[in-house]
Amino acid sequence: MDELDAVVVGAGVAGLYALHLLREQGLRVRCFDAADEPGGVWHHQRYPGARIDTEGYAYQYQFSEDLYRDWGWSERFPAGYEVLRWLRFAVDRLDLTRDLQPATPVVSARFDDDGWVVRTGDGGSVRARFLLCCTGVFGSPRRDAIPGRTDFAGPVVHTGAWPARGPDLAGKRVGVVGNGPSAVQLVPRAADVAGHLTLFARSPRWVLPAANPMYGWPEREAYRSRLSEVRQAVRSTFGGLERELSGVGPADVAALYAEDPLLLRPAALPGVLTDEVLRAAVAGEVRERMCERLGGDPRLTKLLVPENDDFGLRPVATDQGYLEAVARDDVDVVGVRDDPVTRIRPEGIELASGTVHALDVVVLATGFAQAGGCGVELRGRDGARFTTAGALGITAHGFPNLFVPSAVSRGHGNDAACLQGQVEWICEAIRRVRADGAATIEPTPAGDTAEVSAGDTAGTGVPNTGLPPPGGIGAYLRRCAEEARAGYPSFRRG
Repeated sequence: MDELDAVVVGAGVAGLYALHLLREQGLRVRCFDAADEPGGVWHHQRYPGARIDTEGYAYQYQFSEDLYRDWGWSERFPAGYEVLRWLRFAVDRLDLTRDLQPATPVVSARFDDDGWVVRTGDGGSVRARFLLCCTGVFGSPRRDAIPGRTDFAGPVVHTGAWPARGPDLAGKRVGVVGNGPSAVQLVPRAADVAGHLTLFARSPRWVLPAANPMYGWPEREAYRSRLSEVRQAVRSTFGGLERELSGVGPADVAALYAEDPLLLRPAALPGVLTDEVLRAAVAGEVRERMCERLGGDPRLTKLLVPENDDFGLRPVATDQGYLEAVARDDVDVVGVRDDPVTRIRPEGIELASGTVHALDVVVLATGFAQAGGCGVELRGRDGARFTTAGALGITAHGFPNLFVPSAVSRGHGNDAACLQGQVEWICEAIRRVRADGAATIEPTPAGDTAEVSAGDTAGTGVPNTGLPPPGGIGAYLRRCAEEARAGYPSFRRG
């Protein structure tokens, strides 16, 4: 059995950064990933229209000025395939390939007195002192959310597991089940090539248009010259963005929408999460604009536009032509709240009423299963099963030397900035443990259970409310820094 200092599971934004930082300490590290190439979520979500909803320059690695300046984005919100190319660029520049082991899923890990025994899907195993599970916030795609998937005569694909080649949508009758963020991105692109598209929508969702200008040399040089300011902003603001608004009142909402609709996102305007009057004003403005984009169609408005004022209390989708696409004559929207999808038949989608919609391709935009345990069967001290991270949202009592970075922004901001901050904290903690001659680090029972409550950013955990902790990314990373400066009082070393 190979003996390593650390194992990293997952070769996405967090895992690749962890591999780099741990190697910089001189550690023997191996990074495993189930996919056949690095890229994390961007390897799997290759559907047409997939893109990040954070500006590329705020999303990318910022620890090296050379690495930052030598990559240039082609547009404000890069497409998924461009993010994948950037990650390949980072792998090559940092010479990470020699310690990557792709196409090798990690299935389980168990802690004993000598560290973590990590077992892989090919029957292999390694032992490591430290274990970092960088598998992200998503669980496995909910492919079987609807019975009958294997009965369908054509291809059935999930937006979270889109094959690198296909399916071919050109001229086909395409059905999209679900109207979450991935569907919002996919539908405009699919509608442009499909013969006919049917969207099966259950719940109205808040949608903001994202202007996405192309970037040339002047735009790239403009953000490259601001690296130090960008780096400071993404680690200190609520949403990990360069711009954060405060002191905004209801009377300012229309002007902000006119300037840039994305200024109304909680990531840029965190007041919408705590100020009910402001939230209602934003909801009213966005609702009116959504109705306008649907051409005032009363049926589409009822199916797709929220009637309540809960704007921002779940992630807001950003789009480039989604509402205009669903108003096209060759696109049908089928409401399935009162007449739900019951199964997939060989010829198409069947509803509870017995209606069958004939299709050639079925796309499932049905989300992900709960990602408990980071997708790996983890057993800590005395065989305890890992379920969730309490301390700082990245580790748990009873699991020495285990770290599970998972962006606490929860889709309400720049997840990549949060993950990079977490990875830096983890790698510094590992360095301190080794420098002090200790063998392990884990949270105390009190450190594992304390929570960040409303208005209190001094706790040591992150409550799982579906919303970011108070103060968002900036306050959370400050709390992590305070823990380290104080000598890790919520942790014990052995």
